[in-house]
Amino acid sequence: MLRIKWVLLFFLFPLLIVSQSKTPFVSYDYESDADYVKALKSLKNQPQQQSTAIVKSIADLSYAYKDWDTAIEYYERLLLEASQAENYFKVAVAAARKSLEVSRFFSVPYVVKARKCALKAHELQPKRVVFLNLLIQLYAEIPSFLGGDIDFAEKKANELTSFDSLEGAMMQAYVFEVKNNFDTSKSKYAEVFGSLKEKFPDSEQWENALRRDMIFDLGRVSALYQIEPDMGIVFLDHYLKSFDFKDNYPLEWAYYYCSKIYLYKKDFKKAKASIEKALEINPNFEEGLEILNTVKLE
Repeated sequence: MLRIKWVLLFFLFPLLIVSQSKTPFVSYDYESDADYVKALKSLKNQPQQQSTAIVKSIADLSYAYKDWDTAIEYYERLLLEASQAENYFKVAVAAARKSLEVSRFFSVPYVVKARKCALKAHELQPKRVVFLNLLIQLYAEIPSFLGGDIDFAEKKANELTSFDSLEGAMMQAYVFEVKNNFDTSKSKYAEVFGSLKEKFPDSEQWENALRRDMIFDLGRVSALYQIEPDMGIVFLDHYLKSFDFKDNYPLEWAYYYCSKIYLYKKDFKKAKASIEKALEINPNFEEGLEILNTVKLE
């Protein structure tokens, strides 16, 4: 009976691992990338292919090209030799991302692996911001019957503020967002934008100071919460101009969020241009088509 209950719960709860409010992650067709396939084959055919250096090279290469199963396998090989926080973190990211690329039924072991490895990475390096961010996101979004705990996520977000106020405020706002407490979430995000304006009066100063994912997410937040639209456009423009295949969020979504900001600013010409660029990249982009079909952009 207990097993049946868990199965029913599983199909009732969506697994939105690190979903960033429905913004999907970039996927990459690594199998069709001749350079990657060739490089991977070459590494695997090395005479010393069991050496730590080669194993790490394969792990890092497959991670960069979003070949998550290979990355998990080879980072776990490294963990057999030494319990290093960075490798636990990489396994956690790869497993979380892989969980989104398979059916819900097959995602369970990846979800569990992601949570456990993120926790281990954090335990080994408790003040490493990216480790704590991932841990918070996973615990906030994984269903409780798979180990998620929104209260634990909130506790860790508060903990993060004690040594990184900016990142901590971002994660506090994110947790409130997951809890559907959008008024408090907006207030927290507004604090983040205010802090950024004080810390980086010149927009060029933040380019190397902020994480790529944070730059994108600040643009998303600006678009969805109608906060500091000019700053939001600057963040998204930076993301668009410097985008490469290693980035986590799709170009069409960056253009989509630009379009929403321009709509808020009533700059319909730029809103239309942005959404048309999104649809050039992905003609089946539902959110982009919805804007064209429901909003007059002339």
